[in-house]
Amino acid sequence: MSGAPKVQPQRGQRPSLEFRPIADLMIDDSYQRSIDTGPSQSLVKRIAREWDWGLCQPLNVARREDGVLYVIDGQHRLAAARVRGDIYDLPCVVIASGSAHEEAASFVALNQQRRPLSKLDLFKAALAAGETEACVIQSALNDGGMSVAKTSNPDVWKPGQVSNIGGLEHCVRQYGEKILRTSLLAASVAFHGQVLRYFGTIFPGVAAGVATHGVEHADMIATVLGGNEQTDWRDDINRAKADHPNLNMRDAAVLAVGRAIAEALEG
Repeated sequence: MSGAPKVQPQRGQRPSLEFRPIADLMIDDSYQRSIDTGPSQSLVKRIAREWDWGLCQPLNVARREDGVLYVIDGQHRLAAARVRGDIYDLPCVVIASGSAHEEAASFVALNQQRRPLSKLDLFKAALAAGETEACVIQSALNDGGMSVAKTSNPDVWKPGQVSNIGGLEHCVRQYGEKILRTSLLAASVAFHGQVLRYFGTIFPGVAAGVATHGVEHADMIATVLGGNEQTDWRDDINRAKADHPNLNMRDAAVLAVGRAIAEALEG
């Protein structure tokens, strides 16, 4: 086959796909991470509460020479099944294991191969699923003549595309849909036709400005924003952060942009 990639020989034995009783599935603490932490326990409780077989991927399980089964990947799912009490077995991909050392190596390899979903990936999935918040954000972007970028790489963005999904979610949760829509519209007017390379940095200040001074001042806020280049706003925000090291970047944007809006109103 022309152009086929060079591959290494297959390693290991083919696994078996089995449903195994949860009572038979063990955890080896010598290499497994602890799930006694707050975040892990919250995850276990959420999986247990909202159990969905469509989301239950098979556990990766090692069968040692004595026949005992140890979970390499999937202990949160196992713990959630035990919490529920009405799940008696789980789908497992079972491989032969000679030792805990081999299992630990598999554990490391499995976790290194994973690529965490980005905010963009999760937003697109939420939008496809019809989740309310994602639909509100998409509608607000559409009304502002903006859209979600396909990638987080600004070098390939088109004018009006944004990737700061976390900032948009924060805005709608803190201030509500009306402030989100007004803020996006003001920014769209201010930076019309531009690639919004620094929009994620600037937007928290825009949203806070609209929330503080009211949607009736949206036109003035758009004028203030448009009076500077995006790079100027970025530099102002970075200076605010340098002057106040305890501020995070969102609060630095609120300070820098809010200061400019307040000065315009006073003038």
